[in-house]
Formats: sequence, structure tokens, C-alpha cells
Amino acid sequence: MKILRHNLLPKKLTDRDALTLKFSNIKPRFTFKGFKRLNNIKIKLPITGTLLVLFLLGYFPTPTFPPTIKQASVLAQNSQTAQVLPAQLPFSVQLPHPGYLSTRFSRYHPGIDLATGYGMPIHSIGEGLVIEANFSFWGYGNHVVISHPGGYKSLYAHLAKIYVNSGQQVDQNSILGLVGLTGHTSGSHTHLEVTKDSQYLDPLTILPPVQDYPSIEFLESVGGNVMDVPDQNKPLSKNLQPEF
Repeated sequence: MKILRHNLLPKKLTDRDALTLKFSNIKPRFTFKGFKRLNNIKIKLPITGTLLVLFLLGYFPTPTFPPTIKQASVLAQNSQTAQVLPAQLPFSVQLPHPGYLSTRFSRYHPGIDLATGYGMPIHSIGEGLVIEANFSFWGYGNHVVISHPGGYKSLYAHLAKIYVNSGQQVDQNSILGLVGLTGHTSGSHTHLEVTKDSQYLDPLTILPPVQDYPSIEFLESVGGNVMDVPDQNKPLSKNLQPEF
């Protein structure tokens, strides 16, 4: 059988041949209808599902929202000009526990963070009535809210354990719980909030002075390693080696 050479070469199709030629044995895998269906697919995730995913990933939304312009001005005024002297309060105040200031009061952080050792007992800043002692899936974790005389309230968050119940009367000697890591936190501390007639106040305006860094006395009280402070007047080593 004689095979012509030109039969082995690919056939050149004209525009008309390309339009009229039918390949009956080849079925398309995708159709325009299929693409249309793919384009119409919408991923729907309920809000609760989104929050659950964020919770499992370690993202805890804080229980506060950006304040309005009016609220922001009130917060700014309270944090800058309002000074509530302890003598003007209808109850005496104290620090909830020894520690140092790790986060200050601001518009989007309506409280202060007192850093200290894990398991440190937490006392009430003053006498009052426990109106809430519960766990929150949001940023607070284990928290306690106390109502004080004169329309004041204080909140203590991130507790490891809670030792009081709602409706219990407490004073400055009462232990509310222990410092922990529950909720949205990166270290052991107590998040403290103070309000007056539902308006946030900077707790530093009514509390005794708080240091911005841990003191030697504080480190010794919590069992930390305290290194001797180097003598600043000692000359530097000439051979770049430590001189002990």
C-alpha cells in the first residue's frame, strides 16, 4: 500500500472549515453553563461560625467598640483633666495587688493593666457589692464586677480563679480571686476598670501611685531573680572582658 507523504502532514483548516467541522466523538468537559454555576457559587459563613473560627485561632474580640465623637471627647477629658482625689471618694481605695503598670488607660483600652506574678491574690480596691462573677468568652475571661458607693464600679479581668459570688458583700480584705491568664492576654496581669455613673475613669486618678516598671522590692516579694545594679562610676574594661 502506497502512503502519500502529504497525507501524514497536518491539514490546514480555513476559517470556514473551522466553523463547520464537527468532532462528534469528543465531548467537552466544561460548558458555559458549568462556568456560570461556578461563578454563582457564594461562600456563606454565619457570624457565629466566624466568631468560633477566630476564637479557635486565638483572636478574641475585645468587649468594647470604638467610641462615638461625643464619647471620645468625654473619655479624653476624663483621662486628661479629671482628678478624683481619694479624699473625695465615699470609700477608701487601695491597689488590688502589688505590681507594676504594663498598659495605661486610653480611648480603646478603658482601664489599666497591673502586671504581677501568676496566682497573686486580688483584693477589692474598696468596699462594695459583687454584682457579677463569671467567665466571658470575649477578652475578659474570668472577671468580677463590684458596685461601690457613690455610683462607682470596678472590674477585675483575666482571673485564674474566682473566690466570690454575685450578691456577696466585700471589703479591702476580701480576696476576689487569683491573677491568671484567662481571656485575651499575653501575660499574667489584672485588667482593672473603674466607672462613675457608667462613665469610664482612669483608675490612676483614684488609686495610690503605681510604678511603670517592676521594683527590686516587688521582684523579691514574688520570688524573682534580682541582680545587683552595676556601679555606674566603675571604669569600662579595657580588654572588653567582664571584670568580676
